This record gives sequence, structure tokens and C-alpha cells, in this order.
Amino acid sequence: MINRIFKTINNKRSKYHNFFFFLRYIFVIFFISTFLYLSLPKFLNHQNQLGSIKDYLAYNYKLELKSLSSLEFNIFPQPNLSLKNVEFKIKDLPLSVNSKNLRIFLSYKDIYNFDNLKTKKIELNSSESSLDISKIADLLNYFKTLEHKLIVKNLDLNLKKKTKSIIEIKNISFSSNKNEKIKLKGLLFNERFIVLFYKDSKKLKFEIPNAGVNVNIDLNQSKNKKFYSGTSNISILRNYLKLNFSFNSNQIIINKSNVRNQDLSISLNSLIKFYPFFESKSNIHINKFNKELISKIKLKNIFSNNKYILERLNSNSKITYDNKLSRNSLIKNISAELKLAHGRLMYTNNINFLGGSFNCKGSSLLTEEYPRMNFDCKLNINDKKKLFKKISVPNKFTNNKIDLVLLGSLNLFNKKINFEKIQVNNQKSIKQEDKIYFKEIFERILFDENFFSIFKTIKIKEFILEII
Repeated sequence: MINRIFKTINNKRSKYHNFFFFLRYIFVIFFISTFLYLSLPKFLNHQNQLGSIKDYLAYNYKLELKSLSSLEFNIFPQPNLSLKNVEFKIKDLPLSVNSKNLRIFLSYKDIYNFDNLKTKKIELNSSESSLDISKIADLLNYFKTLEHKLIVKNLDLNLKKKTKSIIEIKNISFSSNKNEKIKLKGLLFNERFIVLFYKDSKKLKFEIPNAGVNVNIDLNQSKNKKFYSGTSNISILRNYLKLNFSFNSNQIIINKSNVRNQDLSISLNSLIKFYPFFESKSNIHINKFNKELISKIKLKNIFSNNKYILERLNSNSKITYDNKLSRNSLIKNISAELKLAHGRLMYTNNINFLGGSFNCKGSSLLTEEYPRMNFDCKLNINDKKKLFKKISVPNKFTNNKIDLVLLGSLNLFNKKINFEKIQVNNQKSIKQEDKIYFKEIFERILFDENFFSIFKTIKIKEFILEII
């Protein structure tokens, strides 16, 4: 009886063993068949399929393939065609791209027949391109209308105006797909940035995280594809900008916009042109500012770290300030004009203060290692009594007018000044030993910290007491 039971059990085990043994062969056959199915295209010549590939890229991605060095099939990470050293153009855009590798990812049913190609996505790796800056809106519109998935990795884009380079954006990476947001990353001035926008929206977001830059743009609806307008809210390290703008292929116009932070509030209108060359014109009105703000400005950091920008920036800025809030303030109003071209600054300013005025003009090459500021200034004190009372100088002097002419230069970083001419009340220039005396007093009292410390009231008072 027991022998029969063991025999029955062994027979059942034998049937199970035989079944799993048979399945093992099925798995081996399936694996070999799948491997052969995926591997055989690796050994086929795909050059005769190049026409179908070109047609697919042109119809679905608007990419016109110009040339390539090789075409091969890869199995991993999923079946794909790899086109090496590719040159192509985006249809209807003056944008040619050179890419080291363009990969077309295939569905499994299409790896033998490309006549009715239906890819999952295409991917561009290590690419270079240049584009006229006026066509940026057209490029963004291309991505927004793209219905098939496009992945871009490590694209270097040079934005130009005609043949002149304006700005370079490096290591651009993004993914675009139908009904999906587009997230673009890259390096701008060696800082990582992020651009985010949706295909069905006029809104765009731009960030430079390490620099604390956050930009939100809302475009208006427009039937004119060559003209755009909108509003933008910008945050840069607790500095807030609200801009109303309009632009076309040649220029950007900024109207009735403002900038504010805890120390400053300004209103501005600006015109930025791209053609025939890059330049900007701005009218800036200062509504209020904290007088302690100027002591925080570090000219050396600004000039040393931004020489590349200063060499390429052409600008003309008019700045005004009216101190209407405080009648007894030392400064009544300020007007200045700054012209910057190829790193050279030309300036004029007029400061009206309690009891007189101070006018200056001059120039400086800001891209030098140790830039010097040349100045030609006139100081007119019409009412010494008002001025001296305001800065707490003892009222023991006659109230005669003072006309002072100062001509010379000062080193912005080394805190040194050189007087070529000092003339008082239209008389002859003072003697050389007096110039040396003025130089020593000026550097010791006014210019002992930085350029903007010259305008501190306490220093002006000490300087006046020293020389009169």
C-alpha cells in the first residue's frame, strides 16, 4: 500500500518536472528569437532607407536633413537609429544645427520597415547652432507647435544680430511633447538657468536660481506675428521689476515700468535696439532712495566681473531725481546722462544742493585693470550760510559766493586723485604745492573708503573745515 502511494507521488512529480523542463526550452527559444529579431537590423544596410527617414523628420519635426557621416542601428537602451555628425535645418527658420548624434527611437514593429515610420521620440546630443536674436519668438513658437517628442541635450546656441555675436547660451537641454510643458535648462554667463512654458499658454517663466533671478512673462494676444507685447514681473535678490513691454525683430520698448527694493524706487522708459547694432536708451526717474545705499555699491566688483558685458554694451541713460519730500534736505535735485560704448563711459551731471550747485563732465575706460575717471567740474556756492548751517559748519565766515573749477582724474580702485587745475573765483590756477595739499586732504578725508564715500555729508563737512 505504501509503495503504491510513493509510486503515485513520484509519477506526479515526474509530470511536473517534465512540464517545467519543456518550458525551459520555450524560454530559450523565445529569448533567442527575440535577440535575433532585435539584432539582425544591426547588420543590415540602412542607407537605402535614408529617404524615408528624411521624409519622416521633415513631415513630423520640420527638420530638413542636409548631411550625415554615418547611419547605424542600436539595440540599447531601446531600438534606435543613430545618425552621426548630422547637419540639418528647421523649416521656415534661418536655423542650421550641427549635431554629433541624432537618435531616432523606433517602435519594435518598425525596425525592419521605415516606410510607415512611427517613432516614440528623437534625441539630439552635443549640438551647435546660431540664430538671429530677432527670431527667438519664432523658435519658441516652433517648440510650442511641435506635436512629437523632441529631446535636446547639450546644445550651444549663439544668438547674433546679422554677423555680430550678442550672447551665447551653453549646455541647453530640454524635452518637448504634445500637450506638455517645456522645461529648458542651460548656462547663461556661466550661471545655470531654467525656462518653463506651456504650449497652450502665453505665459513663460525664467529662473537663474543661484543668482536669485525669477522672471514671469505674460504675452498679449496678437494677430501680428512680427509684433509682440505683454507684461513681466521680475525678482532679482529682493529687487522687484514690473515691466510693460512691446517688441519686434529690431527692438524692445519698455514703458511706464518701475523697479523697487527696500532702498530704492525708480520709474523708467527704455528703448533697446538690436539693429543695426545693439544699443539701449533709457529715461530713469528716481522716486526715492536710501542715502546709505550708495555706500554699499562696490565698483570694483561690478567692473571686474562684468568686463565682457561692458565691452559689448552700448547705452545712453538719463537719470533724474527730485527731492520733493524733504524741503530741508541737502540735495534738491540731480540730473545725469551716462553714455557707454565699447567699455568707455562719458558722463555729465548737475547736482543742485542747498546753497549752490555742482556740475561735472568727463569720461572713463571701465574695462581697464585700474580705470581712471577724468573730470571737469564746477562748484558754485551762492549761499554759504544755508550750506554751512545744513552740514553744521560754524557760521563764522563771510557769505561771499564761491566759484571753484576742478580739472583732473581719479583712480576708482586705488583711491588716488590727481588735480591738473584748481581755480577759485575765476582767478589763476593755484600753485603746485597747493594742488598737492588739496590732493592729500582729498584722499585722506573724502576718498579714504571708496568712490561714493566722497558724497557723505560728514566727510564734506570735515573737508570744508580743513581747507577754509
